[in-house]
Order: sequence, then C-alpha cells, then structure tokens
Amino acid sequence: MQVGGGGSLQSNINVTPLVDVVLVLLIIFMVITPVVQMGYLVRVPPKAPANLPPSAIQDQIILRLLPDNRMFINKDEIPPDQFPQRIREVLHGNQSKMVFFQGSPEVDYESTMKFLDTARENGAKNIGIIVEAAQ
Repeated sequence: MQVGGGGSLQSNINVTPLVDVVLVLLIIFMVITPVVQMGYLVRVPPKAPANLPPSAIQDQIILRLLPDNRMFINKDEIPPDQFPQRIREVLHGNQSKMVFFQGSPEVDYESTMKFLDTARENGAKNIGIIVEAAQ
C-alpha cells in the first residue's frame, strides 16, 4: 500500500488564489465606482429650436461699443448722450428681455464697464456677452 499518491502527475488547478484575487478586485471596483461617478450638477439651457421664426431673430437687442466711443443699438449708431434714453425706449416695459453686448478688443476695460453700467441702469437687467473665437 502506497501513501501519497503514486506514479502519475495530477494537473488540477488550485482555484483558491484566483477566487481571492477576483474578490479583492470586486471590492476595489465597488469602492471606487461611486467616487468616479461623482460629478458636478450643471444646469444647461434647453436646446434652441432649429427653425426660429424671423421675428425672434429681429427681436434681439445687440449693444455694441466701438473705439472712439461709438455706440450702437443693433445697427443704429447712437450718440453717447442719447444712449440711456434710447435703451429705455427699446426695452419699454420688457426689462427681463435678454440684451447682448458685443465689444471691441480696442476699447479699454473702464469704458466697457461704464457702457454696461449705463445699459443696466436704464433697464437692461439680463446682459449676455457675445464672444467671437480668435482664428
């Protein structure tokens, strides 16, 4: 009688270390997954409809400030002394309307801020800034 198995080799795989490694990886992924999925809550504006009616485009108000203190409301040049009155007329009764500002790189910061402050004091409460990408 022989003890300890005899003459032939046995090729059985010991799966205990494999199971240990898989369980450790499972625990690691379970701990890391909530951390990776954490993000920042961002409120994104709704997508604009593809076919805007022409009246929506015409109702936009774009304020422009160019060098030499030239001021425009849409495409109309306005003298600086008449600008406050004209902005009030354009925003007549609709101060919540979005107004867009397009500045020039040649205009200094102080003049731009004075222009925007004047617009805000005269009814433009929601001002968006038009930024053109440099090419």
